[in-house]
Amino acid sequence: MVLDCDAATLTVWVNGERKGVMARPDMTYENPEKGYHGEPVSRLEGPLRWAVDLNGASVVIEGSLPPPPE
Repeated sequence: MVLDCDAATLTVWVNGERKGVMARPDMTYENPEKGYHGEPVSRLEGPLRWAVDLNGASVVIEGSLPPPPE
């Protein structure tokens, strides 16, 4: 995955092949079963944390911010 904080996009790549944009500012969320009909996707803004949902079990990848420039 490639996160572009300036453009607020998240692009997915698999084995060097671009699969598409997973999130961008003009996207909407559709899930009629839960009552969502075209709600805007929130803008990607930091700080962010990587996480994975494994069918009820969760994994979180912890990290730290880089040191400030001198």
